[in-house]
Amino acid sequence: MAVLDVSCAVRGRYVRHSAAMLHSVFSAGGGHEVRAHYLHPPGLSARTRGRLERLAAQAGGSIVFWEIGEDRVAGLRVHGHFTSAMWYRILLPDLLERVGRVLYLDVDTLALASIAPLWDVDLSDALAGAVTNVFEEWRGTEHTDALGLARADYFNSGVLLLNLDEMRRSNTTEELRRVAADRSEQLLWPDQDALNLVLGRRRANLHPRWNAMNSVMLFDYAAEVFGREAVEEARRHPAIRHFEGPGVNKPWERGSTIPHREDYRAHRRATPWRWPWVSA
Repeated sequence: MAVLDVSCAVRGRYVRHSAAMLHSVFSAGGGHEVRAHYLHPPGLSARTRGRLERLAAQAGGSIVFWEIGEDRVAGLRVHGHFTSAMWYRILLPDLLERVGRVLYLDVDTLALASIAPLWDVDLSDALAGAVTNVFEEWRGTEHTDALGLARADYFNSGVLLLNLDEMRRSNTTEELRRVAADRSEQLLWPDQDALNLVLGRRRANLHPRWNAMNSVMLFDYAAEVFGREAVEEARRHPAIRHFEGPGVNKPWERGSTIPHREDYRAHRRATPWRWPWVSA
């Protein structure tokens, strides 16, 4: 039985949502043990850690906590609703020094099918596997043009299969720090933009069912990015559902009617932070 290493970065009120995501992932190991690497800032309480450890044990997985001091991400761009936690994942090659690959997941994702086939994807010398981003139809190419990136090559960073061995050999953590500092004012989506600039030239392209974003599920023009057949498959059989976007795009927001909201609720009810709200 293999160990599938996954990771997430969590801060503040997103603990409860991370619990739902982790429950879904622990249930999706396809017969393998799932080991979660939980990146968090100082101040995560012993009570919260205990709850998450029990959740992992009951679901047949395990969890490792990694406290990230602010000095580890000092000087990296944050703005608006983006917090320093978005940068924690660039530290994974150094933190997980004996792990060859890790599946990084944003906390607004759910595993709806086994993640074992994704884990087995051949990355060769690619730094990461990721799904191409689907931009809003109204958004032009000004941002990607300014970054010097082709829109068709720009990936969404909510689901990343990271080749840690190759990232260490290529010293990508330092390269990400350099890009984040040198091009700070150009980074609209700071971490995602920087990851595209550094990892994009060595990215393995994944099927959209591995990052079934709201934009894949809802926008007809997603077919222009992936082709009609791939979009239809992602909609029929999403493996990792990603609730990207603000407001009612999130399944926990009251009034949300987003597809697979009920899957989120089911996993949330299986956590110590049951639906409706139980305080963290």
